[in-house]
Amino acid sequence: MKGKRSSMLLYFDNFHRVASLPDEQLGILFRALMECGELESSGQDGITGFEERYPGMSEKTQMAFSFMADTIRRDAAAYAEKCANYRSAAQRRWEQQREEGSPEADRPPADKLELLVRRNEERRKKTERPDWAAL
Repeated sequence: MKGKRSSMLLYFDNFHRVASLPDEQLGILFRALMECGELESSGQDGITGFEERYPGMSEKTQMAFSFMADTIRRDAAAYAEKCANYRSAAQRRWEQQREEGSPEADRPPADKLELLVRRNEERRKKTERPDWAAL
């Protein structure tokens, strides 16, 4: 599922707004929200036309879906922006390493991983207490 968001947030502060719905309507609401989240995370519109997709939704459930789906849309957009920023920053770092002629820039990813692991181990050793300090 690379590149696709695999989760969505449901906020506790929405619970009191939907607690009075019958179980059947809560089930329809949850199904609609899951579909909405999946569509929104893939860049599609998950809100428009939900009334036709879920004709058994009561008016109260439709209202709950509307405000909860808006939150899902905002979260999906924020996540997409965050991913884009991370990709952009990684691209800039890679380009900077190539311009500086860093030997790491031309290494295959597996070699880079081994190099990073070794560096982390070295840093960890430097921050460990000396044997005499452990007493």
